[in-house]
Amino acid sequence: MSIKSILAAYSGDAEGSSGLRLAALMARKYDAHLTGVVWHGPSFLESRYRGYLNQEVLGVLRERDAELVGEIRRDFAARVAAEDLGSRSTFLDLTGRSDFNLAACARGYDVVVMGARAAKVGREHFVARPDVVALRSGRPLILVPQDYAVAEINEHALVAWDGKRAAARALGDAMHILETKSRVTVLTVGDRDALPERPGDDVLALLRRHGIAAEALVRPAGRGGIGRTVLDACAEVGAGLLVMGAYEHSKFSEDILGGVTRDIFDHAQIPVLMSH
Repeated sequence: MSIKSILAAYSGDAEGSSGLRLAALMARKYDAHLTGVVWHGPSFLESRYRGYLNQEVLGVLRERDAELVGEIRRDFAARVAAEDLGSRSTFLDLTGRSDFNLAACARGYDVVVMGARAAKVGREHFVARPDVVALRSGRPLILVPQDYAVAEINEHALVAWDGKRAAARALGDAMHILETKSRVTVLTVGDRDALPERPGDDVLALLRRHGIAAEALVRPAGRGGIGRTVLDACAEVGAGLLVMGAYEHSKFSEDILGGVTRDIFDHAQIPVLMSH
């Protein structure tokens, strides 16, 4: 089994283009179909001052959004044509579909790829939230950092493994990607001597049975916390993809108090495949 259908959320800005670039590389590697999708809510002016705006002004704002969608569509077409993916690509506009959002759309694809949440001034309402998609879609999401630009995919993946539900979900969702990697490292954060030994808890054996050459790595949690330790380990081994579970604790508590998922979202310098 391999990836055959990729959804790339794209807002047409420079920050989002890093996600589209990786999605295109993946489409070529896996001989997959690439679907670009644009979604946007109401603009800041409309959402903030709608009660004070007449229909003429609202019409102007919505016409401008339609023009931006047209620009994004043309930019997407040009980018996939440059990657020789024109015959294996589709563009979707989810504008005005209150009953069908990006998270719902993602459920019909193998994986969704998104750039970090940023946008040009005036286009903020065109940028989807990767945390919401990761939580609500039920599909794996690859978050690509800003300024990420590579000529080819780094074929070394690091799996952050704590034995919990979200990590197991991410591992299962990533298996068809991990099977194509030349090297996989399984990282556990903690005191090596204090880690429990449990019968049947052998993720390395699972990977090997899938034909994946995996090696274990144990690192104690550093001063920056588990998130920083995971990212440091990625840099140490030269990983090009991090696989991890998202929001093992509640998203609300992570938004307020911080947590591993939030740390990774904010500071990762390589693509991160996460599942909830």
